[in-house]
Amino acid sequence: QNPELSFTMVKTVLPPRLLAAAPLLAGLASALPPPVHVPDLLARRGEDDGLLSTSAGPPQGWWGNDQDRSPELDDVTSSTFEQVLDHFSKEDGVTFGQRYFTSDRYVSEGGTGEDAVNFLCVGGEGPSLDASVLVNSVHCTGDMVELAKLLHEEHGWDVRMYALEHRYYGESIPSPKKGEGGLRSPKEGGDGPDGGDKKGDADFAHLSSRQAVLDIVNFVTSTDPHNRWVAFGGSYPGMLSAWSHLLHPSKIYAAVSSSSPLQVTLDFGRYNDRVASDLADEDVGGSGECLAVVQGGHAQVAAALEADGKKSDPGSDPKSKSPGKKGGEVGLDKVAEMFDVCGGADTLRVERNRQIFAGWGLLRIPAQGNDPSCDGKVCNIEKLCGEIIHLKKTNGKDGKERSDMEVLSEVRRMQSDDEGTSGGWMARQCQNVGWDDFVSYYSTPTRWNANDRSWQYQTCNEFGFYQTCEVDSSCPYAKGYHGIDMDLELCQRLFGIDPDEVR
Repeated sequence: QNPELSFTMVKTVLPPRLLAAAPLLAGLASALPPPVHVPDLLARRGEDDGLLSTSAGPPQGWWGNDQDRSPELDDVTSSTFEQVLDHFSKEDGVTFGQRYFTSDRYVSEGGTGEDAVNFLCVGGEGPSLDASVLVNSVHCTGDMVELAKLLHEEHGWDVRMYALEHRYYGESIPSPKKGEGGLRSPKEGGDGPDGGDKKGDADFAHLSSRQAVLDIVNFVTSTDPHNRWVAFGGSYPGMLSAWSHLLHPSKIYAAVSSSSPLQVTLDFGRYNDRVASDLADEDVGGSGECLAVVQGGHAQVAAALEADGKKSDPGSDPKSKSPGKKGGEVGLDKVAEMFDVCGGADTLRVERNRQIFAGWGLLRIPAQGNDPSCDGKVCNIEKLCGEIIHLKKTNGKDGKERSDMEVLSEVRRMQSDDEGTSGGWMARQCQNVGWDDFVSYYSTPTRWNANDRSWQYQTCNEFGFYQTCEVDSSCPYAKGYHGIDMDLELCQRLFGIDPDEVR
């Protein structure tokens, strides 16, 4: 109950625990951006094909923007901080406008007293920041804002809250240097004190976690060098929060790092292993039966994909429970029809397309954003598994038991209906699983994909974290249909980063 003790614990105990827990955290489904479900992402194409512009509104990632979750915004102000563009080479004095938000909601009238502290919500790869970040959002509401309220109302502390947007996200995007118009710049040298021999990127020449950590340090020392600062973040921002305190403890008094995958991992297949565990976890509404249906449905689709072109009998029984390695019980035309694949079976005869279709998930599994209070019919694990088991235990319109694949196709339609009810952008559209369209989505900046492109570049240039589905994994999707080669190809095609560089 002692606020001073609380801060002492965070400061002296948390950082060593963060370091010790790094291998463990890397093995969990840490809060990285939700896995990309390609058909949902591509459903946005055509809504905004223009280039990113200041008049288009704030850019956002495919997971959307949380503006509509903000009931009270009056005491939150938005400002711009003149941030150093390159902390490792300050000779040219170039800066860019970095957006930040602040609120004095939990500061007593007359300013701050001895019991005063600054809380900083660190921005990252999630939805673009807006005023809701300091009210009710996916970023720092659950820990930072609630703790600020507790310290102020119950212990008399003055807590000024800030949120700093990450460079190259939202509206904090540096302008490319004059004459550097392409994705890749011929200029040699990379971010960091020692430079490097990698080619730079004209759009993302100074996008790195090392620059971001120093953004935090420069911001806090310039804004308030006297009072203590505590950095908060989850997922990648949690990594930045932990690193900012670890590397600059005299500037960042303490850090709260939530669900942060501190151990960088190229092939992060364990993420989908955890998704499988969630589907079977009774504590969140899952079950072993639910997982078995999801895995079985993907196995049946994989069997149909493998059997296509091998003269399998298209009239075989589509109700087979265990297609096995031979497969072929359901023809590819039927599979494409069941899942509303754009272009039909011919689309699924292209290798990369079929890999996206089966290896990246036939439906969305809300393992990471498992909201127990959501309103949709299949919007969390409990509701999803409830419908899966119900459909499996009841007969279809033809009076026969549904196959696992048929169950998944019906659940996928329910997800589309959920979007339709809420005016969602993926409702009643065919599923686009085109690899070339997926690559094209990232190739030209628009307000829809700006944050996605920035994070994709960071994964290629620094982190990896590719959520694969390999044969020897527990992945609930079609095993062996999402290998690391797909992600490495994206890095090559989008940014010219060779696979060996990524590794």
